Order: sequence, then C-alpha cells, then structure tokens
Amino acid sequence: MHGYMKIIILLAFSSFCMGVAEFIISGILTNLSRHFNVLIGEAGNLATMYALGVVIGAPIVSVLISSWNYRIQLVFALFIFSCANTIIFFSDNFLLTLVARFVCGLMHGLFFVIATIVAINVAPTQKTSSALSLMVSGLTIALVTGIPLGIFLSENCSLLFPFAFIAILSFCVALMAFFVMPNLQSKQGSLKNLIIAFRYAPLYQGFVVTAFTCGSQFVLYVYLRAFLETHDFSTNAIKQIFLLYGVAAIFGNLFGGKFADLKGSFVSLCIILVLQVLFFSLMSVTHFMGHYFVIINILCMAFFGFASIAPLKMLSSHLARIYTPKTQNDTIALNEGAFNVGIALASLIGGVVEYTIGINFNGIFSALFSVVAWFILFFCIRTAYYHI
Repeated sequence: MHGYMKIIILLAFSSFCMGVAEFIISGILTNLSRHFNVLIGEAGNLATMYALGVVIGAPIVSVLISSWNYRIQLVFALFIFSCANTIIFFSDNFLLTLVARFVCGLMHGLFFVIATIVAINVAPTQKTSSALSLMVSGLTIALVTGIPLGIFLSENCSLLFPFAFIAILSFCVALMAFFVMPNLQSKQGSLKNLIIAFRYAPLYQGFVVTAFTCGSQFVLYVYLRAFLETHDFSTNAIKQIFLLYGVAAIFGNLFGGKFADLKGSFVSLCIILVLQVLFFSLMSVTHFMGHYFVIINILCMAFFGFASIAPLKMLSSHLARIYTPKTQNDTIALNEGAFNVGIALASLIGGVVEYTIGINFNGIFSALFSVVAWFILFFCIRTAYYHI
C-alpha cells in the first residue's frame, strides 16, 4: 500500500464516524421524540443543531486552531467528537443533548476542512481527485451500513447506544491518527480571509446554491422514518429502505462526479437540480400509488440528492480559483459550511411543515429548495462561470 493511502483510509474511517453521527437521527427520530418527551419536529432540532455546529466549525474553528499542525488538529477534533457523543449516550436531558450535538457538529466541520487539505497535500497530484473521493466515501458508506447498524443497535441494546458506538470508534480512530498521521504543518489562518470571499457576488451566490442544493433532500431525509411510519411501513421495511437509500446515494455520488467530469460542474448541476425538483416533489404524491412507488421515489431522491455533491465542490473550487486565488482554502471552508447551513435550514423547515400542514408536504418544500438553487445558478452564476 502506498504511504499516503494509510492516511486517506484513516480519514475515510473518520468520515464514516461523522456520517453515522450526522445521519443516525433520521433513523431513530420517532423513538427519540418519545424518549425525550418532545414533538417529532422538536426532536428534529437534534439534526439542526448538528448542522449549525458544522457551519461554525468549518470556517471559524478551523481558523482559531490553524497554528497547530494538522495531526494535532485531527486528534483534537476526533477526541472532542468522541467526548460529545459519550455525553449524548448518558444524557436524559434534551437541552444537554442539543448542546452535545452542536459540539459534535463543530468537530464535524473542523474535521472536513482538515481532511480535505491533508488529502490534497499527501496524495500525488494525479491521484488527488480519487483520494478526495475515497476520503468522502466514509459518509456514503455510513448511509449504507452505519445507519442500519445504528437502528439495529438502538433496538437491540438501548436507544442511545449508537452514540456510544460512535464515541468508541472515533476515540480509536483518534489514537490511530496520533501514530499514523505525519506532522504536516498548517498555515496560520485569519478570520479576515473569510470575509474576502463575500466581496465577490459569484462566491456568496455559490454558497447559497450549495446550501439550498444540499439542504433540499434533508427537508425529506430527516423526517423520512416519520414519513414511512405515517404510511404504514413496517420496522423491517424501514431498515431495508434506509439500506437501499445508502446504496443509491453511493451510486449517485459516483454518477455526479463522472457527470461533472463529462459536462462540467455548471451544466451537470443544472440538470441534476431539475431532476431533484421532479423527484422531490413526487414524494408528496407517490404515497397515493402504493409502497413500491414510494420506495422507487426514495431511491431516486437519494441518487440525485447525492449526485449534486461533486458538482457543487467543483463549482466552488472553480470560482475560488478565479476570485480568491490566494485564499482558496478559506473560500472552500466557507463552502463546506454552506452545505450544513442548508441542512440546518432544511431540518428546521421540515419540522415546521410536518407540525403545521403535514409530513406529506415536505416533498413540495424540498423541491422548492432545488428551485431556488437552480434560479441562482442559472441567472446569477452563469455569467461568472463562463466569463460572459
């Protein structure tokens, strides 16, 4: 095995821990609402607080500890992440659990900034894209195996045991990082560099596109279990659907990367967003047609939801090279935060919709997120992208 691959695989294991922690809430949401004696929409704030933590963790915390070398940064992020999940496991207090979820999100955002920069630095130039894909693959693998495993653990051990599992695994990865990671020196960051990106309209418009595109599927995903239970899917069927969702997400992620290489990030993203609008809105009507139509719709939702990730990252990198060539890392960090601005807003909106007009309308609001992203992309960013 090439030396750099040990580091990339370690980062992939780390991203797996982050992925399970972020997505597990959807799989056990209704049980969490009963455990903490809160409404389903209020329990959904456990996803919202995590996403808000990522928003702050990615651009701001990464700057605050940028004087440390990357090995120490990574070990710190994983250790605090482990401690926060340990608190969640032992907590019966909803407010304390919300705070711990926020801290988990801070470390999640910090981790992906570190991991992206480390992967770029350790991989050979011709292998950079594949190294980044492998590093991020931990997230999609978490959807396939981590979420069903989390549901299994919650049902067969205790409701909060998945968080103990995450805590133990992330602590072990932190130990491995201490011994495997080289002492890569970090560049001192500056909060001023974060402000530079907001001087250029195409960059902050790109952040909005990232937020709304990424957030679109989470209006549905965070409340997916509640939606399926509303329409009489059995517990076993729900587990299988989450497994299939993860498989579809993996293929969608791979498709998005290949499609962006073939058509470019702008064209591929425009097409994917149109397909998102179609399949997300259908989630509000396919339940009238029967369970099989719902399942097919969910698979399409996962496929085209995750197909947008690679084009979004490529678009952000392209715009960062044009407008902020000297502070590209800071612009990319802001874009990483934008992903979770969308998730936080989506989980909040999804909870409000579920509580006020009914969970069947989440699909319509999910599609509206994609509509907003498409209009900004096509009418605002197109000129900058093509230098028209």
